Amino acid sequence: MKRATEEDLEFVAGCGHSMNNEVAESVRRRTQWFLEKWQNGLVSLIGLLKGKHVGFLNMFPIEISPWGPIGKELYVINCLFVTWDYQKNGVGKRMMSSAIDISRSTSRKGIISFGYTDPKWYLPVSFFEKSGFREISRNGDERLMMLALSGKAEIPKQMVSKYTYEPVEGKIVVDLFFNRFCSTSDIEAYRVMRVVKEFKDNVVFNLHEIEEPGVKEEFGLPRAFFVNGKEIFWGYEAPESGIRQAIVNAINCS
Repeated sequence: MKRATEEDLEFVAGCGHSMNNEVAESVRRRTQWFLEKWQNGLVSLIGLLKGKHVGFLNMFPIEISPWGPIGKELYVINCLFVTWDYQKNGVGKRMMSSAIDISRSTSRKGIISFGYTDPKWYLPVSFFEKSGFREISRNGDERLMMLALSGKAEIPKQMVSKYTYEPVEGKIVVDLFFNRFCSTSDIEAYRVMRVVKEFKDNVVFNLHEIEEPGVKEEFGLPRAFFVNGKEIFWGYEAPESGIRQAIVNAINCS
């Protein structure tokens, strides 16, 4: 277990993806972003087994968390992952224990995490419950989990989509919301941008980065992709062929 440094960036910013040219480009785009966030309080922990990088945990001060929620004086665990071959070895528990210890050593009054029951491998609710977290709210399948470290900890507000589709006559409208923290969101965003260029003047493209002033408050969407108001979602990065087909389908229906 250790605190991440610049030499660990490929692993942390790669988010557990197998390294290829597309992932490597995403890491390069986001390197400076991670360095700046570390300076501003992001805690990135590396799980090690026999010196090998096998897991990571990212914990933001809530005020700069790209995934929300909205609150103050809390930490937010946005991502915790152990590579497939090294799960069930206690790596996640050790990283969580370190994150809690770090939080207790600061003035932060609690830790928030997102929790899910499906898929079972991604930020599982049961894992956080075993670490003392309790559910405080839900938004669809997403649960907000909290470990209070002080009786003065305030319940944060879960981000909820405020997106509304605004049609443009004679055009296909593509609305993209993304954040630089998540490699999946970053890679998907650049795929959408490449495909949209193929359609030239047929498409009105609205790009929203969650950290741009006002975007989080106005839309409440850290990652989403819409074509004429219909959300297009694969879970993993949207494939370029799927993005292209979604736009073609919209053209054919218009």
